[in-house]
Amino acid sequence: MRRITALNRDWLFYDAPMGERAKGFPVDLPHSIAELPLGNFDERLYQKRVCYYKEFPGPEAVEGSRVFLDFEGVAVSCQVWLNGQSLGGHKGAYTPFTLEITRALKNEGSNELWVEVDAAEDPSVPPFGGVVDYLVYGGIYRAVSLRVQGVVHIAHFHARPRIYSFGKGAGADVAENGAGGWIPQPCKAALAVELELSGSLSEALRVGAGALRLEGRLFRSGHCLAEASKLLSEDDPSLQTGAGDRVYNLNFPPLDGILPWDIESPVLHDLELSLYLGGERIDLARSRIGFREAVFKSDGFFLNGRRVFLRGLNRHQSWPFAGYAMGPGAQRQDAEILKRDLGCLVVRTSHYPQSRHFLDACDELGLLVFTELPGWQHIGNEEWKRNALDDLERLVRRDRNHPSIILWGTRINESPDDEEFYKRTNALVAMLDPDRQRGGVRNFSGSALFEDVYTFNDFTHEGGKKAVAKKKMVTRNAKKKAKGLAAAFQGSGKNSSVPYLVTEHNGHMFPAKRWDQEERLAEHARRHARVLDAAMGDLGIAGAIGWCAFDYNTHRDFGSGDRICYHGVADMFRSPKYAAFLYASQRSPSEGIVLEPASRFTKGERSGATMLPVDVYTNCDAVDLYRSGALVGRFYPDRKTYPHLLHPPVPIDDLIGNRLDSQGFHPADKKRFLRLASKAMSTGPASFSIGDKLDFALLLLKRGMNFRRARDLVMNYGLAWGKADDGFEVVGILDGKAVARKRYGPDAHAAGLDLEASPWSLRIKDGGEWEASRVALRLVDQYGNTCPFAFEPIHIELKGPGRLIGSADRSLLCGEAVFWVASTGEPGKIEIEIAGPRGILESREKPLGLHIDVEYAND
Repeated sequence: MRRITALNRDWLFYDAPMGERAKGFPVDLPHSIAELPLGNFDERLYQKRVCYYKEFPGPEAVEGSRVFLDFEGVAVSCQVWLNGQSLGGHKGAYTPFTLEITRALKNEGSNELWVEVDAAEDPSVPPFGGVVDYLVYGGIYRAVSLRVQGVVHIAHFHARPRIYSFGKGAGADVAENGAGGWIPQPCKAALAVELELSGSLSEALRVGAGALRLEGRLFRSGHCLAEASKLLSEDDPSLQTGAGDRVYNLNFPPLDGILPWDIESPVLHDLELSLYLGGERIDLARSRIGFREAVFKSDGFFLNGRRVFLRGLNRHQSWPFAGYAMGPGAQRQDAEILKRDLGCLVVRTSHYPQSRHFLDACDELGLLVFTELPGWQHIGNEEWKRNALDDLERLVRRDRNHPSIILWGTRINESPDDEEFYKRTNALVAMLDPDRQRGGVRNFSGSALFEDVYTFNDFTHEGGKKAVAKKKMVTRNAKKKAKGLAAAFQGSGKNSSVPYLVTEHNGHMFPAKRWDQEERLAEHARRHARVLDAAMGDLGIAGAIGWCAFDYNTHRDFGSGDRICYHGVADMFRSPKYAAFLYASQRSPSEGIVLEPASRFTKGERSGATMLPVDVYTNCDAVDLYRSGALVGRFYPDRKTYPHLLHPPVPIDDLIGNRLDSQGFHPADKKRFLRLASKAMSTGPASFSIGDKLDFALLLLKRGMNFRRARDLVMNYGLAWGKADDGFEVVGILDGKAVARKRYGPDAHAAGLDLEASPWSLRIKDGGEWEASRVALRLVDQYGNTCPFAFEPIHIELKGPGRLIGSADRSLLCGEAVFWVASTGEPGKIEIEIAGPRGILESREKPLGLHIDVEYAND
């Protein structure tokens, strides 16, 4: 019977290759070779050979059992020894591998496990061989476990759920674009399972009593929905895969009443597969699955029969200081940020397979995934290609039961066409998973199409009117239809060419740091809005996946010279820039009200002391603006500029409005004056055209006003320099009611500290990976807004079963200090205290200090 023991605690780390003397330091997994600074470091710090050592007792094993070590991720390559015997190794930083240790294992006493990790950028291993715009941090950065199996066991299985009849209310009559309101209806479905059995069937039948039988059961919420069984024999398999592995098919009876998995209702089912020898169960394998129909056509992406525009972002799996080495909770939190905070419907795992914990969370949250093999522009020699194919096979085998995955990336990101190589990658994936479509990301037009979906990094937008490239020009050499594209993938009318997805946009075209001037951050957000709107307006484009979710560390050839690419809509700490609010505002109001002005309403932050326009990113119907308690006016979404966005930004282009009524202006003259005042406060009087100047002169003449009087009106009611000014209040209006408010005052000053942890408690498992809580400290003003230009030093103190990731001494970054606190393997209470030059201030609700509970998980 299968038994799995986690081996993630109590390792020793040696900062030296095997055979060299060095001091061992106790570590837990996941682990990164070097804890790097935030930036301004030499990436060669971790590109070296190191060793890991662990002792563990021999497992209880019956006669004929086989024992394996499962590694989920080691960067970049490694060699493994147990009790002095070489077990082999692995090349590749992102894919799992298994080593059998049956013969080397001691069943009594301690076993000594050594792993030598080489984090050098080996040119025979993808993504290396050329330049790479990201770092591959070294170490055993994912979990390790010990697995005991019977002489015959389930090595792999592929669940193939299929919906063939949607229930009433599902399908094309449901609202498009994930706008909310989709209710799952029971469907008719089918389920087939392909299983690979490892081991000798004849040996199993010799030592056991009775027949070898396979049983499957399908559950939802603990209730068994269906069962299937099959007797197995050596003469029966439909396919032999080599090395003694045999493939069997298990077909469930027709299924009725199945609830589909969807972005708005991600219903998961549990599949349980048991292998019996006589009446004894000798293996048990489980997986969560989802029933859904996902297909790219030339006129869009369709999920469960309805068109859904794929709005999303790319994600690197890296964090400040820790690199890749973060536990399950932080992986899940990234998925939650993408789906719940940023409103993404899809994420691309750029540019490599990512943690199974992240994918599990995507399954649970209804976040669609485009995943791909490791690489970045470069295609190497034949050895390199073999390693790439190995990566791709391991990726598909590991992840093909995830319902969230809708597309396999079978092409090295932004690489040139290589017909021979890409025929091999696509044939491999078609064999391993014939049910999902394949894409291949390129950054040039006119590429040949070897996949099902033309996936393209579109960096057309440079701030002007043109936001996306013309699909027809990009795909002009994609002769897929002539090669027999399945009719199910073809659309109709002018879009009946090939399925098409924009997989990157913006990014390096307009980097933005959180501490940049407000104008740049506001323009950064507008550029994402323009591309999204243009892509949504073209039915031939299935979606647009922005570059990228979070800033990330990179090589010296990229970024701002400090080893950081500031391409994210959020920074490395997952703190949002204004562009993040554009994505968040596309959610349905039922998922949470968004009201985020892309401004602090200050009088000197923008060039020329201008204050307008202010884009408010919101999913409300309208925005009311108050100045010193008086209503300036009501402002509405800009559907003229952004006709296709679900919730266009609301531009505030007037700071005077109704407050001018006391001056006795005729309504038409008031409108003229406000237009000119708005332009002056947006781009300065120097931007006035000849027509503007003439209109202004005529207005002054009509009113009997001189220029100074007009300027004073703008100063008094607009900028209010030297005048009594109680600031601004922005109010979100939904269904005629005020549902959200934000205030900004010219008297804003640091008034307190907010401290929040997510989560507030950590659940750890015996031997399991360590968990971490994200702690965010904010220096806030009296209105509750973060002080954006506070960079004061702070000191962090921890007590209890926890450790701080990164330095205890650091500075606020744009008024925030975000850090992660990791568990150390023991239950208890982690106490956190923070001090700085302002002393230990009181926040608005609680003293500056918190605790995180650490407890053992029961499951």
